[in-house]
Amino acid sequence: MLKLNHRLLSTGLLAVSVLITGCTTLGGGSGTEGEDLGRIQKQLVGDLPLPSDSRLLDDQSLILGGGNSWAGRLVLSVSHSPSETFSYFREQYPAAGWTLVSSTKAKNSILVFFKQDRTATVEIAEGSGLGSKSSVTLTIAPRSTVSAPTTPAQK
Repeated sequence: MLKLNHRLLSTGLLAVSVLITGCTTLGGGSGTEGEDLGRIQKQLVGDLPLPSDSRLLDDQSLILGGGNSWAGRLVLSVSHSPSETFSYFREQYPAAGWTLVSSTKAKNSILVFFKQDRTATVEIAEGSGLGSKSSVTLTIAPRSTVSAPTTPAQK
């Protein structure tokens, strides 16, 4: 029988509840979408920079935790080209204290950043149309503190 960690389950359910409650205001069409994204961004993803024209695709996103210690995946629809979106992340993340580890600019671009004990991977692809020129998948995870095993030749 599978034994569930009740604390982990409670935290996950709370995060999903907050995400669903917060994201329902994004599509209201009242003209305050940018304000709502800013409020949700602060509550759920802390000081993580996101393009102001981003639209969160909540059915594809998963946020565990909140503020500056969340982990999970955000999927965004952005109305800028993949090249402009790549430039945004390359410029804004270092300005917010993230260190660029690697980047590959291609049809599907990837940037990897770290900040303190967290890693951010940004994947940028062409959007699916209907106002979306770019699709961004942002994955945040705790930074591994495990060292690679040494081989006999390295000893």
